[in-house]
Amino acid sequence: MGKRIVSVFITFMLLLSVQVVQAETQDQKDWQEETAYYVEVDRFHNGNPHNDGEDFDPEDPLAYHGGDLEGLTKKIQYIKDMGFSTLILSSIFEEGFEGERIDSHYGTVEDLKALVDEAHKQELLVMVEFDLERLNLASNKGKDNLVASTQKWLVEANIDGFYLHYADLFDATYWESVLQEVKEEELYLVGTFKAYDEKKLAAYLEAGFDSILNKPFYKIGTETFSNVDQPQDSLINLVQHTPNGITNYFDNDETVRFTRYAIEQNQHPGNRFKLAFSFLYTIPGTPFVYYGSEIAVDGAEPPTNRPLMNFQSDEELIEYIGKLATIRNNLPALSKGDFNVLYEQDGMMIFKRTFEGESILVAINNSTKTQKVRIQASEIADDKKLQGLLTGDTFSEENGEYEFILEREVSEIYEIKENTGFNIPLLSVFILVPTLFIGFLILARRKGKKVG
Repeated sequence: MGKRIVSVFITFMLLLSVQVVQAETQDQKDWQEETAYYVEVDRFHNGNPHNDGEDFDPEDPLAYHGGDLEGLTKKIQYIKDMGFSTLILSSIFEEGFEGERIDSHYGTVEDLKALVDEAHKQELLVMVEFDLERLNLASNKGKDNLVASTQKWLVEANIDGFYLHYADLFDATYWESVLQEVKEEELYLVGTFKAYDEKKLAAYLEAGFDSILNKPFYKIGTETFSNVDQPQDSLINLVQHTPNGITNYFDNDETVRFTRYAIEQNQHPGNRFKLAFSFLYTIPGTPFVYYGSEIAVDGAEPPTNRPLMNFQSDEELIEYIGKLATIRNNLPALSKGDFNVLYEQDGMMIFKRTFEGESILVAINNSTKTQKVRIQASEIADDKKLQGLLTGDTFSEENGEYEFILEREVSEIYEIKENTGFNIPLLSVFILVPTLFIGFLILARRKGKKVG
């Protein structure tokens, strides 16, 4: 228990120091500044057993498992604590009614309203999925029904956007005509492609979509990070040439779980996910996390990739995601900056993100050995100090170079600071706070012995 308290407190103080540096916030964010968490509502949390229905069967991957809107509402704080800013719900609508009725297994309109209200209190946006293959949109009537349904939920439930599954079933011109009637200033629209084609991406963004999920990133990213000592040039090349307005992910409702690939490579999924998430949260594009990935849920092809959520799992990876989210949310260069690779070799990469004069460095060692890399100061900054925000690694320029030393399977995010000696917030986090806390525990133990 003591170790966990120390860890939580150190994390809090470290991330607080980041917020002190970047205290300014914006009232309205672009999609690229969001961090999205997608939930399979039926597989998340059962808040009301009375709506389970006769077809409830947690042992059957094709049956209902009991998760509902009421249960999700009870877990809003859990999602918020991981630093997510947007919650995406899997489709909750009854088939055959063009998105007009909520499936009774998930609850009622009032349950959806309560969920959105609670999410908004926690400054979480809520988006709802339409599964477009189930909707008859080819006719003008179908289009009118879609417009009516989206407007209905915007008004009745005050949701913040829609996640459109397989948006490419209809061309960009069709969506432009739909979105002219639906699109509002603060409404997010994110879609997936059934057949990903980068050439179509720009057309859909111009039509009014805020983003499309980056299917090539899933494939190349999984190949890169599910194992150690992998070539990274293909992934870096993808990031460098992917246009803005993209959402990156390592697994979702249609894929084999990232954890399964790691296990097949005889790798520890938690370590693999730490490096993968470190990359996901620090490159251009919006991070998209599929429910359960924060506890390294395993699963093969759908529907076995959608098990019932387990909230009794190890919290180490959950806390790590929280760190990454806080760092990303408070350093604009990580969401809006350019992307400049300084080094890539033998499983080690170092890249630089710069926005409005602020530069952040990211180092990821996806190898089986400690890596030492020297980078010329001219590529970073002269006579500065690099302050690590994940492990606390801090060092300064020497002889016109910065020497990065990273242990195996470790990532670090560096702020570039003035080289003025001791950094008080960092000193408090990594030395004073643990020392004082340990002293407190010793005194408490001594007092307990005296009382006994």
